[in-house]
Amino acid sequence: MTRGLLRHLGPLRHPGPFRHPGPFRHPGERRDLTPVTRAAWVLAVATSVWLAAEAAHALATVSPANPVIPAPTVIPAPTVIPANAGISTPPERDTLLLLGCPSDKRGRLSAMQRWRVDLAARNASSETRFVVTGAGEAAVMAAELVGGHGVDAERVRCENEATTTWENIALSAPLITPGGVVRIISDPLHARRAERYWRLQHPDRSDELRPAALYRFAEHPVLKVLTGGYELLLRGLRYRPVR
Repeated sequence: MTRGLLRHLGPLRHPGPFRHPGPFRHPGERRDLTPVTRAAWVLAVATSVWLAAEAAHALATVSPANPVIPAPTVIPAPTVIPANAGISTPPERDTLLLLGCPSDKRGRLSAMQRWRVDLAARNASSETRFVVTGAGEAAVMAAELVGGHGVDAERVRCENEATTTWENIALSAPLITPGGVVRIISDPLHARRAERYWRLQHPDRSDELRPAALYRFAEHPVLKVLTGGYELLLRGLRYRPVR
């Protein structure tokens, strides 16, 4: 009787995986994202990276290594520095140490250089002294200070041999008269690292450092992401400068 029943029913087959008729899918089943969903994910990731970079640069300006000390009068950039701009220390003792970075492929001012030069102009007074440091790049940035921001060329001095941030500090410090105020100009994260190098190389001159006004929200977001990633890479590699 059992055999007859089996012949009547035919061969048994596995029903296969259960498929819900609704929007739910089997865990192993591939789910294709729509173009709108992909765009939303890309936008969310890009926004997260940008905000992380903004936060890193902002925190670098308020770190314990940078005590809150009044900065000089802020001057919008690009502009010609007014003659009546004032600072809190004797003018001849205030120096901005502008750290160089590579020019573009044609040897002209790069976007990163322009940002740093604008930051220098923003932190300067009518009598501030400038030391621009970097092999092959100091002259390009100094020319922009003079031609683009109206800085007197006699107040700009170039250091043309440094190829690293460590050398920027080592070769520029002797060009700055001791006992004054020194503000290091670069993007906030790079400037913070350079300040650390200054304290390591010249502990007796640590009190000369003052924080510069380097951060503005949403200013050069792409450059902030790039510089933030570079500093993160150095930290991940536990980079130590050659002394």
